[in-house]
Amino acid sequence: MSILKLCGAMLAASVVWVQNSVAGVVINEVMANNVSAVANGSDYPDWIELYNPGPAAVNLSGLGLTDNLSQPMKFVFPAGSPTLGVGKYYLVWCDAVTDPNPQNIHTGFSFNASGEEVGLYEVRAGITNKLDGLKFGLQPPDYSLGRVPSGTGAFTLTRPTPVDANIVEPLGDPTRLRINEWMARPATGDDWLELYNPNTLPVALGGFYFTDLLTVPTNRPIRALSYIAPDGYLQFFCSDLSKPDPDHLDFKLGSSGETLTLYSSLSPLTSIDRVTFGTQQINTSEGRLPDGGDYKLAFPFGKPTPGQSNFLPISDVVISEVLTHTDLPLEDAVELQNLGSLPVTIGNWWLSNSKSDARRFRIPAGTVIQPGKFAVFYEYQFDPNDPLNTAPPPSFTFNSAHGDQCYLHTADAAGNLTGSNLVVRMPAAENGVSFGRWVTSRSVEYVPTRSRTFGVDVAINDAPALVSEFRNGLGMTNSLPRVGPVVISEIMYHPASLSTNDDTLNEYIELYNLSGSPAPLYNTFDYADLPGLTNNTYRLDGVVSFQFPLHYTLAAEGNLLLVNFDPVVDTAQAALFRAKYGLSGSTPLLGPYGGKLSNSGGRVELSKPDPVQRPPHPDAGFVPMIPIDWVTYDDAAPWPLEADGKGQSLQRIRLDSFGDEVLNWKGSQPTPGRQDAPLILSISHTGNEVVLQFTALPGSSYQPQSATSLSNPVWLNISPAVAAQSLTRVVFWTNNLSSAEKANYFRLSSPMQ
Repeated sequence: MSILKLCGAMLAASVVWVQNSVAGVVINEVMANNVSAVANGSDYPDWIELYNPGPAAVNLSGLGLTDNLSQPMKFVFPAGSPTLGVGKYYLVWCDAVTDPNPQNIHTGFSFNASGEEVGLYEVRAGITNKLDGLKFGLQPPDYSLGRVPSGTGAFTLTRPTPVDANIVEPLGDPTRLRINEWMARPATGDDWLELYNPNTLPVALGGFYFTDLLTVPTNRPIRALSYIAPDGYLQFFCSDLSKPDPDHLDFKLGSSGETLTLYSSLSPLTSIDRVTFGTQQINTSEGRLPDGGDYKLAFPFGKPTPGQSNFLPISDVVISEVLTHTDLPLEDAVELQNLGSLPVTIGNWWLSNSKSDARRFRIPAGTVIQPGKFAVFYEYQFDPNDPLNTAPPPSFTFNSAHGDQCYLHTADAAGNLTGSNLVVRMPAAENGVSFGRWVTSRSVEYVPTRSRTFGVDVAINDAPALVSEFRNGLGMTNSLPRVGPVVISEIMYHPASLSTNDDTLNEYIELYNLSGSPAPLYNTFDYADLPGLTNNTYRLDGVVSFQFPLHYTLAAEGNLLLVNFDPVVDTAQAALFRAKYGLSGSTPLLGPYGGKLSNSGGRVELSKPDPVQRPPHPDAGFVPMIPIDWVTYDDAAPWPLEADGKGQSLQRIRLDSFGDEVLNWKGSQPTPGRQDAPLILSISHTGNEVVLQFTALPGSSYQPQSATSLSNPVWLNISPAVAAQSLTRVVFWTNNLSSAEKANYFRLSSPMQ
């Protein structure tokens, strides 16, 4: 499969497509950089979508596809290929994998995401005729090229819509593009430059010109149907005319210095961006800070950043905790921590919530963080509207309704950026709930915390009487992640199937209410105050999507299952589903969710609504959605492989612990609508006293047992046994063991013996 190498193309602007109306089949959509958008099993191949606009059905047998117009029949549809009806679509995978589904067709070739061509051919009377084709340039990840309208329109950037009508992707403002980095004296290889797109939308580059000439350029333009991704970077190689590849420019950079210009048009002459640089050092790139900004800097020797942000990571100091949604006596706050073994001077560094404007709050000169210690900065320091703020504008506050980001930039004594930064991106936040740095077995995440930890006094952290009390914090170790009360407890993403087709109707996601009280899956305040509000319910997002119905409540310590069909309309399928998994009629089924649970992994995220924004807020009517639980599962180790089509499901081990942790999941036989075996939460052994803490499931009794060894163990019953509970309960079992009962190992047997 073709993965985008972030680079550009400078070829003659041309497209492109020729249609033979007699054949009735056209190339309708092409995806040349499928990173994570459209899966075929566990792979993400490039693909071509064919479409028949009419007037008659066409059999595909004998037609040819190619990625090289000089080799037109590189792939030939075999005899017995499908017949494509009028108004129908057909998807062809562009790779060479062995597919267990015989209905899938694979071309054996893939595309180059920096520029390629594709053609559709037929052979008549021994003569090869081109039915359709196009030539394209740079392709950003997870976008496609499609005809709009389908079948007859010109190609443009589209959202991937395999076997469906094409949808135009909106484009950003090209005048914001910036030449961001350059290297004129590489130790090996070609000179290069980098283009940056600060827009939140992709930008079309076809027909634009790079040049090192100060007069009207004679350089070749960027190939048509070329695009740069939102917040994306493209590397262009400056190899003169020696390499006509799509990712090479037709000039070299001057190591003694010169001026580079990006033009969007030659008639009239329209300049987008221009940079001038002086003598360059060997193997040292120069660039702008922040990305696209007005400050130029030579980066450390041998550490260029082509195709990515110019900033290097900060070592030792981390953003440890951020508070973004605050009502008095709280206010926004940022906590930094020094994880290193030496003191770090952070005076004159910058805090900001803007990527393009790094210099919003300058940390006071002389500020030092000792090893393992913290520094906390409060809203009164970086908010320009706070009467106590002494920092010059522009400063900032955080947007808690839509989410925001927090940047930390290193700087010298004069406040000049020195090329290193950190960024934390926060989603919408609940009032008073901070985001804390949490290290998992695979990554670092910023998660809602159980309690704020900006100060050394826990009571003041949780309930300060005055904002002046809250501002006295010196920082401390973060609390555990906030979990529940509703959590994702089980995921059946790849049910075992006797056929090669996915058994999507037997997928499910189980939610569980940890609390002993009913959990409304909607905002009860808005329900009482604004009964007509329809979007204030819980929502599931990620690889699947589902908006919960109005006024739905999950029972205390209860389960519900989200399924890939409508259990109210499709009662027959609901009955089959319940029979397959042994579900009682009391287990709620909700559905259908949009999409499907990917067999190759993906993210499932549960969010709850915050109160709707009220006038005169500029977002009046907007309902912020706050993530409360999420899982990014995978079909590869260390995730349990038994859950990938082998009959088992993913099951959360500790419901009250952080969900996006692979060590908190196991593969086991499906238990939808109920919990698995009892879970021992802790064991303490002091003298003769042993305390077992475990989760007791409803209707199950338990017999504690002990053994002195796990080598041929002899398990002895120890008293007292635990009678069946009516609901799921956490039980603390205590006993003073006699000398005969003393042991090193304990277990629970159910039912009690």
